[in-house]
Amino acid sequence: MNADHKIPLMEQEMAALDVNEQKLSNQHDSQVKGSINQTKLSIKNAFSRISHLSVHNVNTALFFIRENWKSGMTQAMMNMPFILNAGNNTGGNPSAAYTSALIGGLINGFFSGSNHSIYAPTWVAAGFNYYIVQQYGYEAVPWVTIMVGLQIYILSHLKWHHLIDFMPNYVIEGYYLGLLFLIANGYIDYAFGLSDMHSNRGFQVYHDRLEMYQEFFRRGDLYYFGASIFIFLLLYFGWKINKDLPLIVLVCLTGLMVGILFPTERCLKNVYGDVSLKLSFIESGGPHFQPDMWTLLFLFVYAIKMTFYITIQNLLCAKGAEYFTGVKCDHDKEILCVSLTNICAGIFNSIPCCASIRLIILNIRVRNMNRWSSILNGLSVVLFYGIFSRYFLQIPLYFVSGILLYSAYMCPTWPYLEMLWRTKRRLILVKQITISIICVYYGAIESTMIGSMYAMLQFAEKMSAAASEIIVSSDEMQKNSLIKRSCIKQQDGNDMELRNDSLGIEDDFPDTQQFKGSFAIYRFNGAINYINVKNHIAQIKKLPESDYIVLSFRYVSVFDDEAIDKLSLMIQALISSQREVLLTGLNQGMIEEMRYNEYMNNFYKKHRQHFKLLGS
Repeated sequence: MNADHKIPLMEQEMAALDVNEQKLSNQHDSQVKGSINQTKLSIKNAFSRISHLSVHNVNTALFFIRENWKSGMTQAMMNMPFILNAGNNTGGNPSAAYTSALIGGLINGFFSGSNHSIYAPTWVAAGFNYYIVQQYGYEAVPWVTIMVGLQIYILSHLKWHHLIDFMPNYVIEGYYLGLLFLIANGYIDYAFGLSDMHSNRGFQVYHDRLEMYQEFFRRGDLYYFGASIFIFLLLYFGWKINKDLPLIVLVCLTGLMVGILFPTERCLKNVYGDVSLKLSFIESGGPHFQPDMWTLLFLFVYAIKMTFYITIQNLLCAKGAEYFTGVKCDHDKEILCVSLTNICAGIFNSIPCCASIRLIILNIRVRNMNRWSSILNGLSVVLFYGIFSRYFLQIPLYFVSGILLYSAYMCPTWPYLEMLWRTKRRLILVKQITISIICVYYGAIESTMIGSMYAMLQFAEKMSAAASEIIVSSDEMQKNSLIKRSCIKQQDGNDMELRNDSLGIEDDFPDTQQFKGSFAIYRFNGAINYINVKNHIAQIKKLPESDYIVLSFRYVSVFDDEAIDKLSLMIQALISSQREVLLTGLNQGMIEEMRYNEYMNNFYKKHRQHFKLLGS
């Protein structure tokens, strides 16, 4: 009987052991699978961190290429006149600009901090490069380009490029409005079938714009001008009808076909000659650059100007696209990218480059684009300017002019201007137009600097208002009951509002056992700096006559050295007029900063009882 019972019992135990083993096996398998999945996920996350293109397989890559080919080709075709002109104006071979365009497109696609940048040879450095070529030969330009890249990298560690966030929008839009006239005026000769502004380098062709336009109408072809306007209107109304259609690509290909079937001397080839993409390393061919130490030092200092201009232009393009299209930009990566681009451009014997124009000019919806469009831009440079350059340069000038007029028209953000007009903010419009006029006559970078300086001074004027509270004792009885009746001085320094409530002045109220008599509490609010300290001092001088002046710092966020110096002079004047000064609401850090001033340090040592820390 017991043996019969033991056999089922053993079978149950064996079955239980099998179940446990199966559970352990399943648990082990799930742990192994989980660790494998976690490893795959960590690898994928690590790859996604280093992959700026969001491409993890061939299908994803093909998808992005299919979605971005229009923007990449459009960039290459749109930038062609700017690239050739930038290379031509350096005084060297325009083909060097092709190399910068290729390197800029590829590096920007992989390392840029945004997906809206268009890197190309910069026109702001053309004048600087021309001087270098005339003085030292073209072989010095690549070395200066490397210097520019290194200087931009050094500046990136100072983080001063984040100051672009404080530039008002009307300054940026004034810059783009000025670009409208600069581009239209700089390439208007193409519209008449002429190339006066691009065939000549290093000297001014006309004395003024009036003489230039008179000469264009006298020597130019008005039929060409009409054809240019027709191309412009075709692009304009085509964009109104269908914003997704790559009209610039279609117009360029149409112009290429017309140039091949009906050859004309009024084409880009006649302006710049046979230009093709040529990749070569620095010092690999031609005369070698052999400077002395003083020449290198001069070129390094000279490159600082280009570094300054290129950095500002790059940030203006990024900031403009970020605000007016909603595309976020990592300014740190953007600056590092333009630094790397210029270093590589110099190594490949080319000229400086930076972000030139926004993708919004190319009638492409920026939100749907990523950096593949920039890579395809670089590859399009290889295709159109390298393999098929001798055909591509045969596009008639009126096609090029129509496209450039359209790009100039698209530079300003017209909805923003319409919003300013509709909301009756006419003063901002006047400021913007003024900045654009400065841009046309004195330069794009100069206009933004002047506009930013004006905005900064205007901001400083607004911030100079001294925010404060003033509490005065009405009589001896009310003083002992924490002053129920008090007054507040507003920011404008004029309005006084009487209040009948307690203002929580426990930290500011003097010890009545030690300091007896009438008093006035002046409570600083916010920051005390060199901008508003004068207004604070003017308000303190207007305080009613009292035995004690209490300066409360309980609501002070920060103060600078100059403010402390001027407050110390005021305290000396108050003490010399037989009035006691108490400082309350302080923390230990404020006291340490004050003691850097010699008078405040001596005052603290002799009258430590006049200083009251928060909570004491």
